[in-house]
Amino acid sequence: MKVIALMIFALTFLSCKNRKEIFADQNFTNALFDEGVDENNNGTFEIEEYLKVTKLRLTNRRISSISGIENFKNLEELSINENFIQNFTALDSLHKLHTLAITLNPTKNKIDFSKIDNLEVLYAVRLNLNEIKLNDKIKSLSIGDNNFVDFDASKYINLETLSLDGCKQLKKVDISNNSKLTQLYLYQTAISELDISNNSLLKIMYVEPNVRLIKNSVQKNRLPSQKITQE
Repeated sequence: MKVIALMIFALTFLSCKNRKEIFADQNFTNALFDEGVDENNNGTFEIEEYLKVTKLRLTNRRISSISGIENFKNLEELSINENFIQNFTALDSLHKLHTLAITLNPTKNKIDFSKIDNLEVLYAVRLNLNEIKLNDKIKSLSIGDNNFVDFDASKYINLETLSLDGCKQLKKVDISNNSKLTQLYLYQTAISELDISNNSLLKIMYVEPNVRLIKNSVQKNRLPSQKITQE
Protein backbone atom coordinates (compact mmCIF):
# COMPACT_ATOMS: atom_id res chain seq x y z
CA MET A 1 0.00 0.00 0.00
CA LYS A 2 2.87 2.37 0.81
CA VAL A 3 4.42 1.70 -2.59
CA ILE A 4 1.13 2.48 -4.36
CA ALA A 5 0.69 5.66 -2.34
CA LEU A 6 4.23 6.77 -3.18
CA MET A 7 3.64 6.06 -6.86
CA ILE A 8 0.42 8.11 -6.88
CA PHE A 9 2.20 10.96 -5.09
CA ALA A 10 5.09 10.84 -7.54
CA LEU A 11 2.78 10.88 -10.56
CA THR A 12 0.78 13.78 -9.11
CA PHE A 13 3.96 15.70 -8.34
CA LEU A 14 5.37 15.16 -11.82
CA SER A 15 2.05 16.12 -13.40
CA CYS A 16 1.88 19.39 -11.44
CA LYS A 17 5.55 20.09 -12.06
CA ASN A 18 4.98 19.71 -15.80
CA ARG A 19 2.38 22.48 -15.79
CA LYS A 20 3.76 25.66 -17.29
CA GLU A 21 2.87 29.18 -16.16
CA ILE A 22 0.65 29.83 -19.15
CA PHE A 23 -1.52 32.63 -17.75
CA ALA A 24 -0.89 35.34 -15.16
CA ASP A 25 -3.13 33.60 -12.62
CA GLN A 26 -1.69 30.16 -11.89
CA ASN A 27 -4.93 29.12 -10.17
CA PHE A 28 -6.72 29.78 -13.46
CA THR A 29 -4.08 27.79 -15.34
CA ASN A 30 -4.28 24.89 -12.90
CA ALA A 31 -8.07 24.83 -13.12
CA LEU A 32 -7.84 24.51 -16.90
CA PHE A 33 -5.40 21.62 -16.57
CA ASP A 34 -7.80 19.95 -14.13
CA GLU A 35 -10.59 20.41 -16.67
CA GLY A 36 -8.56 18.39 -19.17
CA VAL A 37 -7.81 21.17 -21.65
CA ASP A 38 -4.29 19.77 -22.13
CA GLU A 39 -5.44 16.67 -24.01
CA ASN A 40 -2.00 15.54 -25.18
CA ASN A 41 -0.45 16.07 -21.73
CA ASN A 42 2.48 18.11 -22.98
CA GLY A 43 2.17 20.68 -20.19
CA THR A 44 0.74 23.49 -22.27
CA PHE A 45 -2.38 24.45 -24.23
CA GLU A 46 -2.42 24.45 -28.02
CA ILE A 47 -4.73 26.25 -30.43
CA GLU A 48 -6.52 23.02 -31.35
CA GLU A 49 -7.15 22.28 -27.67
CA TYR A 50 -8.58 25.74 -27.03
CA LEU A 51 -10.96 25.40 -29.95
CA LYS A 52 -12.32 22.02 -28.78
CA VAL A 53 -13.63 23.45 -25.51
CA THR A 54 -17.30 24.48 -25.40
CA LYS A 55 -17.94 24.24 -21.63
CA LEU A 56 -15.86 25.15 -18.58
CA ARG A 57 -16.74 24.64 -14.90
CA LEU A 58 -14.29 26.66 -12.81
CA THR A 59 -16.28 27.24 -9.63
CA ASN A 60 -14.44 27.87 -6.34
CA ARG A 61 -10.90 27.65 -7.72
CA ARG A 62 -9.49 30.79 -6.06
CA ILE A 63 -9.17 32.48 -9.45
CA SER A 64 -8.54 36.24 -9.43
CA SER A 65 -7.90 36.78 -13.16
CA ILE A 66 -9.38 35.13 -16.25
CA SER A 67 -6.97 36.82 -18.64
CA GLY A 68 -6.43 34.22 -21.35
CA ILE A 69 -10.03 33.01 -21.47
CA GLU A 70 -10.30 34.82 -24.80
CA ASN A 71 -8.37 31.95 -26.41
CA PHE A 72 -11.43 29.71 -26.01
CA LYS A 73 -13.15 31.00 -29.14
CA ASN A 74 -15.82 28.26 -29.18
CA LEU A 75 -16.76 28.52 -25.51
CA GLU A 76 -20.55 28.40 -25.06
CA GLU A 77 -21.01 27.83 -21.32
CA LEU A 78 -18.84 29.16 -18.49
CA SER A 79 -19.23 28.84 -14.73
CA ILE A 80 -16.80 30.85 -12.60
CA ASN A 81 -18.85 31.19 -9.42
CA GLU A 82 -17.21 31.69 -6.02
CA ASN A 83 -13.87 33.10 -7.09
CA PHE A 84 -12.06 36.43 -6.62
CA ILE A 85 -12.62 37.92 -10.06
CA GLN A 86 -13.20 41.67 -10.40
CA ASN A 87 -12.56 42.20 -14.10
CA PHE A 88 -14.61 40.34 -16.70
CA THR A 89 -13.59 42.25 -19.85
CA ALA A 90 -11.69 39.21 -21.15
CA LEU A 91 -15.11 37.70 -21.93
CA ASP A 92 -16.01 40.43 -24.43
CA SER A 93 -14.54 38.57 -27.41
CA LEU A 94 -16.30 35.26 -26.70
CA HIS A 95 -18.99 35.60 -29.34
CA LYS A 96 -20.35 32.05 -28.93
CA LEU A 97 -20.82 32.33 -25.16
CA HIS A 98 -24.53 31.98 -24.34
CA THR A 99 -24.56 30.88 -20.68
CA LEU A 100 -22.52 32.55 -17.93
CA ALA A 101 -22.45 32.09 -14.14
CA ILE A 102 -20.42 34.55 -12.05
CA THR A 103 -22.20 34.43 -8.67
CA LEU A 104 -20.18 35.40 -5.58
CA ASN A 105 -17.28 37.32 -7.06
CA PRO A 106 -16.02 40.67 -5.64
CA THR A 107 -17.17 42.95 -8.47
CA LYS A 108 -17.12 46.75 -8.36
CA ASN A 109 -20.85 47.58 -8.47
CA LYS A 110 -21.07 47.77 -12.27
CA ILE A 111 -20.76 45.16 -15.01
CA ASP A 112 -20.96 45.62 -18.76
CA PHE A 113 -21.63 42.44 -20.75
CA SER A 114 -23.15 44.22 -23.74
CA LYS A 115 -20.26 43.12 -25.97
CA ILE A 116 -20.97 39.44 -25.34
CA ASP A 117 -23.40 39.53 -28.22
CA ASN A 118 -24.91 36.03 -27.90
CA LEU A 119 -25.31 35.90 -24.13
CA GLU A 120 -28.76 34.49 -23.30
CA VAL A 121 -28.47 33.22 -19.72
CA LEU A 122 -26.73 35.01 -16.83
CA TYR A 123 -26.41 34.08 -13.16
CA ALA A 124 -24.91 37.01 -11.24
CA VAL A 125 -26.12 36.73 -7.65
CA ARG A 126 -24.55 38.44 -4.62
CA LEU A 127 -22.10 40.71 -6.42
CA ASN A 128 -23.03 44.08 -4.84
CA LEU A 129 -24.23 45.24 -8.26
CA ASN A 130 -26.20 48.43 -8.77
CA GLU A 131 -25.78 48.63 -12.54
CA ILE A 132 -25.56 46.08 -15.34
CA LYS A 133 -25.48 46.30 -19.15
CA LEU A 134 -26.43 43.43 -21.44
CA ASN A 135 -27.25 42.75 -25.06
CA ASP A 136 -30.90 42.46 -26.08
CA LYS A 137 -30.66 38.68 -26.68
CA ILE A 138 -30.70 37.92 -22.95
CA LYS A 139 -33.50 35.47 -22.09
CA SER A 140 -32.85 34.46 -18.49
CA LEU A 141 -31.45 36.86 -15.91
CA SER A 142 -30.79 35.88 -12.28
CA ILE A 143 -29.35 38.86 -10.42
CA GLY A 144 -30.78 38.51 -6.92
CA ASP A 145 -29.20 39.72 -3.67
CA ASN A 146 -27.67 42.79 -5.30
CA ASN A 147 -28.00 46.54 -4.66
CA PHE A 148 -30.33 47.65 -7.45
CA VAL A 149 -32.74 50.45 -6.55
CA ASP A 150 -34.40 50.93 -9.95
CA PHE A 151 -34.16 48.21 -12.59
CA ASP A 152 -35.22 48.79 -16.21
CA ALA A 153 -35.78 45.40 -17.83
CA SER A 154 -37.86 46.82 -20.68
CA LYS A 155 -34.85 47.15 -23.00
CA TYR A 156 -34.28 43.38 -22.86
CA ILE A 157 -37.18 42.48 -25.13
CA ASN A 158 -36.38 38.75 -25.31
CA LEU A 159 -36.37 38.27 -21.55
CA GLU A 160 -38.37 35.24 -20.41
CA THR A 161 -37.16 34.83 -16.82
CA LEU A 162 -36.14 37.60 -14.41
CA SER A 163 -35.06 37.07 -10.82
CA LEU A 164 -34.30 39.97 -8.50
CA ASP A 165 -35.08 38.10 -5.29
CA GLY A 166 -33.37 39.51 -2.22
CA CYS A 167 -32.59 42.94 -3.72
CA LYS A 168 -33.76 44.67 -0.56
CA GLN A 169 -33.21 48.22 -1.86
CA LEU A 170 -35.17 47.62 -5.07
CA LYS A 171 -38.16 49.97 -5.31
CA LYS A 172 -39.03 49.96 -9.00
CA VAL A 173 -38.91 47.47 -11.88
CA ASP A 174 -39.94 48.34 -15.42
CA ILE A 175 -41.14 45.29 -17.37
CA SER A 176 -43.49 47.22 -19.65
CA ASN A 177 -41.79 46.04 -22.84
CA ASN A 178 -41.16 42.43 -21.83
CA SER A 179 -43.99 40.68 -23.65
CA LYS A 180 -42.15 37.33 -23.60
CA LEU A 181 -41.73 37.28 -19.82
CA THR A 182 -43.09 34.06 -18.25
CA GLN A 183 -41.34 33.96 -14.86
CA LEU A 184 -40.72 36.83 -12.43
CA TYR A 185 -39.13 36.58 -8.98
CA LEU A 186 -39.25 39.70 -6.80
CA TYR A 187 -39.41 38.31 -3.29
CA GLN A 188 -37.81 40.29 -0.46
CA THR A 189 -37.62 43.63 -2.26
CA ALA A 190 -38.90 47.14 -1.43
CA ILE A 191 -41.36 47.23 -4.35
CA SER A 192 -44.82 48.56 -3.45
CA GLU A 193 -46.43 48.63 -6.91
CA LEU A 194 -45.84 46.56 -10.03
CA ASP A 195 -47.37 46.97 -13.47
CA ILE A 196 -47.73 43.59 -15.20
CA SER A 197 -50.44 44.67 -17.64
CA ASN A 198 -48.18 44.16 -20.67
CA ASN A 199 -46.96 40.75 -19.55
CA SER A 200 -49.72 38.48 -20.78
CA LEU A 201 -47.50 35.37 -20.86
CA LEU A 202 -46.52 35.69 -17.20
CA LYS A 203 -47.27 32.40 -15.44
CA ILE A 204 -45.10 32.40 -12.33
CA MET A 205 -44.45 35.38 -10.09
CA TYR A 206 -43.24 35.70 -6.53
CA VAL A 207 -43.68 39.07 -4.83
CA GLU A 208 -44.41 40.29 -1.32
CA PRO A 209 -48.15 40.04 -0.45
CA ASN A 210 -48.48 43.81 0.05
CA VAL A 211 -47.38 44.68 -3.50
CA ARG A 212 -50.13 46.35 -5.53
CA LEU A 213 -50.37 44.63 -8.91
CA ILE A 214 -51.61 46.52 -11.96
CA LYS A 215 -53.18 43.91 -14.27
CA ASN A 216 -54.89 43.91 -17.64
CA SER A 217 -58.47 42.68 -18.04
CA VAL A 218 -57.42 39.17 -19.06
CA GLN A 219 -55.18 38.76 -16.04
CA LYS A 220 -57.96 39.94 -13.73
CA ASN A 221 -60.40 37.35 -15.08
CA ARG A 222 -58.15 34.33 -15.17
CA LEU A 223 -59.46 31.08 -13.79
CA PRO A 224 -57.97 30.01 -10.42
CA SER A 225 -55.84 27.33 -12.12
CA GLN A 226 -54.27 30.01 -14.29
CA LYS A 227 -53.56 32.53 -11.59
CA ILE A 228 -50.15 34.06 -11.26
CA THR A 229 -48.50 32.86 -8.08
CA GLN A 230 -48.22 35.63 -5.51
CA GLU A 231 -46.76 34.71 -2.14
